[in-house]
Amino acid sequence: MELSTTNTETDNRRRIVLVDFDWEDADLIPQLLQRPGISVRLVAGSGAEDAGVRLAELCGLPRTIDLADLTREIFDLALVSERSPRRTQIEGLLLALGTPSLTPQRFVTNGQHHGDTVPGVEAPLELHAAAMESTLGGEDFDKVVEQALPDISDQAPTAPPEVTVHGEPRFTIPDLTMFPSIEDRHGLETALRSLMDDTGALRGELLLSGPDTSEIRVALGPEDSLLRGLIDLAQAQGTAQVVLSLAGSSPEGTAWGAWPFRTIQHRGIFAAGHIRPERWNLWEKTVDDLRSEWDQRERAKVGPAFPMVPAARSGWVDREEFALRIELALDRHLRDGLRFAVHCLDLPASGDAMTRFAERMPKLLRDTDTLCAAGPQRVLLLTVTPTDRFPLLHGRINALWSEAWSAAGNPSPAGSVSEQRSELSRAEDATGFQARAKEWLKSS
Repeated sequence: MELSTTNTETDNRRRIVLVDFDWEDADLIPQLLQRPGISVRLVAGSGAEDAGVRLAELCGLPRTIDLADLTREIFDLALVSERSPRRTQIEGLLLALGTPSLTPQRFVTNGQHHGDTVPGVEAPLELHAAAMESTLGGEDFDKVVEQALPDISDQAPTAPPEVTVHGEPRFTIPDLTMFPSIEDRHGLETALRSLMDDTGALRGELLLSGPDTSEIRVALGPEDSLLRGLIDLAQAQGTAQVVLSLAGSSPEGTAWGAWPFRTIQHRGIFAAGHIRPERWNLWEKTVDDLRSEWDQRERAKVGPAFPMVPAARSGWVDREEFALRIELALDRHLRDGLRFAVHCLDLPASGDAMTRFAERMPKLLRDTDTLCAAGPQRVLLLTVTPTDRFPLLHGRINALWSEAWSAAGNPSPAGSVSEQRSELSRAEDATGFQARAKEWLKSS
């Protein structure tokens, strides 16, 4: 048996942001800095003269007066002054980001408290989505609320409804009905051994990689060079690889297979060698069942906070991951009305200019934006930036393109960047939004 894991080193302290502290709250900052197990990552206020911002400067803490900076990092907890005049907007934004919040006094009293998932100021979920749009886009909060909430009633929900799963479990293999989670490495080993015993396999492997760059490999049985080749081929082509050999003592032959899969946050491969030939399709079905189960668990975990997904890769992603993020955007919009847009940017043929442009493009965007190269001269951008604010970004994109064009030695002037867009502003937009994104991903 082989069990290996490679993880990036992380800081285990709770990452905390302080918001709108007045002088009464500011007296607590020295206590917070001395408390073990926490890291004050940011202090936010409405102006440079706010008590919290001024004390943060004296203590050498990162500080800001732009609420959009709350979207640039994943925080474990936000401490929001109970006297903040912006408390509804701030708690709405935090709920939209999936960040729990407390008052500073409550935290100091009980530092083990992990925060509230429902804000102290109750408001419909659509209002929290509007708070995020207002913060990211710079649009007036009241105007966004008016657009998002033409009718706010007292009966509107303030927290996501519980999801009821209907239907019977898909697993029919004994001992695999409670297949472990991706994080349960020892459980994965036990389940892999059970599947090998049930199918007669002599070698079994499970390879997993996640968004935080960690890798998990569970392998049982003697090394198998044929299986290793199939795994490499499955990783390169992204498709299942199955081989049936008629040689050997068994009249029915022997099977080898490698089945790749992907969830919202992970890639993986299940592989097995020397399987009884009549049982190899059991591996195929198990991989499909597990992919569906793990994907459902991950969507339930990261979906409510999208596009602020912990450990998600920022910048450029491949087409498959871009399509998955489109699905998350749809789920998020149907949950609380947060609006998204996909922008299709077509650039002139350019030689080396596209390479230079691609290197610098992520620096123009927020971590909540997603980029995808859908072709040699086509870029797709998924964003929560309101449509009326996009021309400002489009101007910066054109300026960057002109710089890259000239730096590549092309004659001036540079051709302009053309833009098409698909917006997700209402529930009835969902079908067209996803269809256009798929069309742009495939058409170039």
